[in-house]
Amino acid sequence: MKTSRMEQLPAFFLGDLSLQPFSGENLMVARVVAPAGSVAPRHSHPHEQMCLVLSGRIRCSIGPEQQEIEPGAIIHFPSNVEHEVQFLEPTVMFDIFHPVREDFLKKLEEARQEA
Repeated sequence: MKTSRMEQLPAFFLGDLSLQPFSGENLMVARVVAPAGSVAPRHSHPHEQMCLVLSGRIRCSIGPEQQEIEPGAIIHFPSNVEHEVQFLEPTVMFDIFHPVREDFLKKLEEARQEA
C-alpha cells in the first residue's frame, strides 16, 4: 500500500506554482499551491485531466470556453485540448491525470537533485 500526506510530499515549481505529485501505475494526483496573479499558460497534453479546487478562485479557459471556478468545483480537461488557468486568489487544488505525467516525475527528480 502506498500512502502519504499530501502536504509532506516533495515539490517542484513551474513558475510560481508549487506541484506535489503522487502517482500509482496509471494515475497521478498533484497538489497545486498557487499565489494570486500566477498563470498556468495556455498548453495542451495527451493526458486527460481533472481539477478539484479546494480553496481560492481560478479562471479556466478550455478551448474557446472560459469560466470562473470556486472551491468545491471540479473541472474536466479533455486530452489534447488547449487550456489555461489564471489564479485570481491564493489557491490550493488537486490536479488528477491519466496516464501518469512522466514529465512531472522527471521535474520532481531534477528538483530533488538540486536540493
